[in-house]
Formats: sequence, structure tokens, C-alpha cells
Amino acid sequence: MKVILDASAIMAVILNESNRDTVITLTENAVILSPEVISFEIGNALINLFRKRKITEEELLAAYRNYTTIPIESIKIDIEKALKIACKYKIYAYDAYYLEAAHRLKLPLITFDNSMKKAGLDLKIKMTEVET
Repeated sequence: MKVILDASAIMAVILNESNRDTVITLTENAVILSPEVISFEIGNALINLFRKRKITEEELLAAYRNYTTIPIESIKIDIEKALKIACKYKIYAYDAYYLEAAHRLKLPLITFDNSMKKAGLDLKIKMTEVET
């Protein structure tokens, strides 16, 4: 089975959040795919937490190292189609990248982002339900 994992789900795992085990269970024995920008998005999310003083530099680096151990296959995105999705649903382009890939590849998407869930359901993407 293949599944697309977004940054919110990955962050839950690498920061050992309460919903971490749910993500791990949902991806067990799955091939995990994510847009090729995922490393940049994870890095940016970690820096944002650091700047807000929610994590230390050591915790940031440990979380990033944890991220690099996750076997994620990078996939190319049709940026133009993703931008159309972003415009239609008034969401960030980064969020639309996951939706574009899931829609095009007909794969389920795991996310904790409610606006992505709503857009995904409207696009007839199988959204793997996880509590936010």
C-alpha cells in the first residue's frame, strides 16, 4: 500500500506528539510518499517552533535527524495543477502540493490539517482520518 504523508503528520512523529502512534500505525507496512519539497517544509516548521521558543536548538536538530530516518519517497508535483487547487480552496500552495499528488496518484492522504481534509474530501481523495 502507498500513502501520502503531509508535514503535520511527519511533525507529530518526529516531535513525539500524542498522535504519533496513530501515524505510525497508519503507515505500518506502507510505502510513504511526499512531495519533493517536504524536507524544506519540515525544516521551516522546526525553525518556526524554535523561533517561538517551543523547542531548543538541540531538540530541533534531534527532530530533524529523526525525520531523516523515515523512509519517504519523494514525488514530483504538477505545480500548475497544485496552484489551481490552492486558488480554488484558498489554501497554501504547500498544502495543495499534497492534494495534487494524492488526487493525481489516487492515493490516500494522512494529514492533521482541517482545511486540507475539507479540500481533499471535495476532491474525492481518501483522507485517512486522524484526530487533530
